Amino acid sequence: MSRPLLTGFVVLLLASCHSSTAVPVQDLDAIHVAVRVEPATVVNGATTSVVLTLKNTASRPVEISACPIYFWVQGAEGQIVGGSNLLYCLAGTLVYQPLVLKPFETKTLTFSWLAGETVVIPPGPYDVFGWVNDPAHRSAPARITVQL
Repeated sequence: MSRPLLTGFVVLLLASCHSSTAVPVQDLDAIHVAVRVEPATVVNGATTSVVLTLKNTASRPVEISACPIYFWVQGAEGQIVGGSNLLYCLAGTLVYQPLVLKPFETKTLTFSWLAGETVVIPPGPYDVFGWVNDPAHRSAPARITVQL
């Protein structure tokens, strides 16, 4: 192997090693948030799974606060009819556990939502949003239909 080619290979190797062991940075803009519901139709009093997918779109590790990673269910008039339980966040603040995503890594988190947990929800379509750390970093909505 020629000396310039060998030198280039070593530089490339060192650069790739450096990026994989780089200290994670806090960069919410690097995180893409998506949400889906399973099943997409639910009756009052039944549980559905809300699946949040977080993808690091950066070529470096990214650290985010594991709390809050949240979802909410919203009606056509903007009324919030459900969402994640933030009590877990309050308990979790005693010990900070960041969520680190490696370069281009995807993590999936599943939550349960009991439709009509405290009050019967009017039947119809609702939007479900997922978000990480602040409302500006939210997903596009997923549609869920609530039936009586």
